[in-house]
Amino acid sequence: MKAASRERLREAWRRLRGGELTPGRAAASVAVGIAIGVLPLWGVHWALVLAVCLPLRLDASVAYLASNVSLPVFAPFITFAEIAIGSRVLRGAWPTIAPEQVKQIALGTVLGELALGTAIVAAGGAATGGALAYVATALVRRRRQ
Repeated sequence: MKAASRERLREAWRRLRGGELTPGRAAASVAVGIAIGVLPLWGVHWALVLAVCLPLRLDASVAYLASNVSLPVFAPFITFAEIAIGSRVLRGAWPTIAPEQVKQIALGTVLGELALGTAIVAAGGAATGGALAYVATALVRRRRQ
């Protein structure tokens, strides 16, 4: 029984890893992880990583590690940056708000800014992180050869 359980665990780990970590797979895994990590869907990042990485045979463990860019310490700053970028693109100005204006904020406007800003931050973060992962993995592989 123990041997069968160990073999199931090994197979699950192999499936999560998806295969050899080439520069391309590392880049794609990190890009997916960062794109998922900046989504304001806290608590479901692991499920999203699995849903994307398993069918694409990406490294889910690397992607999940990269998705942790939104640790609770950083999440408010990432969310604020997404709203600010969305506001800049939609209205042509950075958001400004005084304490007396807080009750007058239109939720639909903020959600629109957040959605657009999240798409922009996710794309930019994924491209940057993926490129860095590609270079780092290629350098490590070259040194080992």
